[in-house]
Amino acid sequence: MFRKLRFNAMVADPVYPADHPQSPTSAVSLYELGFGTVTGICAGVFVKKGAKAIAWFLGGIFFILQYLRSASLVEVNWGKMSSKFEDLFHSRDTSGISKPPTVVSLWNWLIDFLTADFQPRASFIAGFALGLRIG
Repeated sequence: MFRKLRFNAMVADPVYPADHPQSPTSAVSLYELGFGTVTGICAGVFVKKGAKAIAWFLGGIFFILQYLRSASLVEVNWGKMSSKFEDLFHSRDTSGISKPPTVVSLWNWLIDFLTADFQPRASFIAGFALGLRIG
């Protein structure tokens, strides 16, 4: 509104006039986060960091196996590895056809797992999404 000048004289600020509208305030108060939101944020950060660590570890194992294979030190049966992966993560429908997991099915499983018997489910999910974003 007013700026102080060198000799304590007050001058109207032309950039921010006194009659400007107030800026909107956020609906989320950082001082009033509920238990569900806080646990959701923490779980989201944990899942994101954990997923990065697992991806880094598995990528490193793949890299080392490929290097050892190229040096003719080991023989890797990628077909058997693929079938083990399918046995672990694929599901079968009623006709017996193998279906790979989708992002939606993984998301639903994770949310159902994390919010089982947890009352503040809605605030947890919002906090979890925020934790994935900031993690």
